[in-house]
Amino acid sequence: MRVFEGLPASNGQVAGPVYIFRKKGCEQVPEYEIDDTLIDSEISRLADAFALTRNQIRSLSAELSKRVSGTEASIFESHVMILEDPMVIEKCQRNIKDKMCNAEWAVNNITAEYAAIFEGMEDEYLRERANDIYDIGNRLIRNLQGESDSGSTQILKPCVVVADELSPSETIALPRHLILGFVTDRGSMTSHASLISRALGIPAVVGIVNLSEIARTGECVLVDGTSGKVVLNPDQSAIDELNKTSAFTKSFNDSLEELKNKQGLTKDGISVPLLANIDSSTAMTDLYAVGAEGVGLYRTEYLWLSLKREPSEEEQVEAYTRVLRSLSADQEITIRVLDLGGDKIIMDDQCANNKEANPFLGNRSIRYLLRNLDVFKRQLRAILRASAHGKLQILYPMISVLEELREANKILDDCILELHQEGVCFDEGVKRGVMIEVPSAALIAESLAQECDFFSLGTNDLIQYTLAVDRLNETIARLYQPAHPAVMRLIDITIKAGHENGNKITVCGEMATDPVMAVLLFGMGVDEFSMTPNTIPLVKKVFSCISRDDAVKMADKVRSMNAKQADQIYQYCKNKLLELAPGVPL
Repeated sequence: MRVFEGLPASNGQVAGPVYIFRKKGCEQVPEYEIDDTLIDSEISRLADAFALTRNQIRSLSAELSKRVSGTEASIFESHVMILEDPMVIEKCQRNIKDKMCNAEWAVNNITAEYAAIFEGMEDEYLRERANDIYDIGNRLIRNLQGESDSGSTQILKPCVVVADELSPSETIALPRHLILGFVTDRGSMTSHASLISRALGIPAVVGIVNLSEIARTGECVLVDGTSGKVVLNPDQSAIDELNKTSAFTKSFNDSLEELKNKQGLTKDGISVPLLANIDSSTAMTDLYAVGAEGVGLYRTEYLWLSLKREPSEEEQVEAYTRVLRSLSADQEITIRVLDLGGDKIIMDDQCANNKEANPFLGNRSIRYLLRNLDVFKRQLRAILRASAHGKLQILYPMISVLEELREANKILDDCILELHQEGVCFDEGVKRGVMIEVPSAALIAESLAQECDFFSLGTNDLIQYTLAVDRLNETIARLYQPAHPAVMRLIDITIKAGHENGNKITVCGEMATDPVMAVLLFGMGVDEFSMTPNTIPLVKKVFSCISRDDAVKMADKVRSMNAKQADQIYQYCKNKLLELAPGVPL
């Protein structure tokens, strides 16, 4: 018996025989020179491969739509968009002409070029999109070589698929009725293959290095997609433990389902609104499925990223209005203005962000907008026009000095005046907020609070900028500490300044998704939390087990622990929460 620990990608427990999934084709991409007379025929082969691949992807999307009730099939829309992108097709054609190479090698070159852009991004979700690029490229190359699709037909009986990595198209092409679970050597919880696993309700664990080389087809394997534990060749005690865990998980999930349509409340009836972080690709059905009480962060930059250009004012109005109309009348949406820069760039030859030596400290977010007033005004006008259709508020990201807030407010006031003069309807009471994500903003929070209506704590960047730590850099990831006393003090300063000036405080970073940190922040005075939709049920459950007094006492204790290490502070909070909410997996 061998036990492995990986990343939980899709909840549930299962046991069954291993099936080692090996990718077919594309291990060796043919590369050869062609002469002038063959250029047109290679470009014609390329066009045929693009057309065939588009049809295959559309078929996969239709197949996924049949299997799930949500809109997860929309993940393939980005695949089709890439395959229909004139720039991608033109670059492949140019590669054939300029390098006098065969179509397979041209596709391989362009795939590597685009994938490298995503692989270099800090944001985990965006970094995972490199796998989608490789998926498309490999499928194009297989079609150019006349190879059949992946070897799922070899699976003839129920099994747990073990693979180096699974692309989204490989995942959906496998026979659902025979797949008990997935385990992969690589991948993350944000990969599209993981998303499909969750949508299909198939337990999955990712990130168990070399398991596909260690395991053999036919061996028994236990998969716990809730904890990330995998056991190869288990003994009877391990099987008994799996059955016990499976029964507990089912019971706990049933208790989460009971809370789905209820508002976030503490044990003593104090309201704790739990909102969702979304972007233009988010299925609004996901919000209803988890009982989100509104949208605390709408990331508008994904409109730019999906289009690879600035959306027009009309396109933005349509996008914002669509979300507003999908919410109930009493639910509000916070729209963050363009936050490009850092790890989020447009794949465009004219994008200045690509040329910055250190984009995280460069011309990003509000700095970019204040230097590109036409872009800023078009977005503000679009948001104001959308406000006629529901409740919304505007959020300025990356504010570091008071002057930036004042300048942004002046431009917003100019847009308000313009729309008045044009006779356009909009909500004249739209609130404006500041995202606190750099230490300087927290330290001048009192001044900022006097000139805005609310604060949103962007804890991911606040921690990184405060501690000078890249949380995705494995060599220093241990130094990324949300409970660090310096971070706690900056948050305390922000909450106090906001409340003294009548401002609401929201947390929209990953600290909101961790029940331990969410309870601590609630005790410190945070009013509401916004998070990835699928994390809402667990956080809602934890809040239902504690009182406000419990949280306040935890926060008071933490304030007295300035001399303690961050991991000691976190462990204290976790232990206290385990006492208050026994039986809740933390």
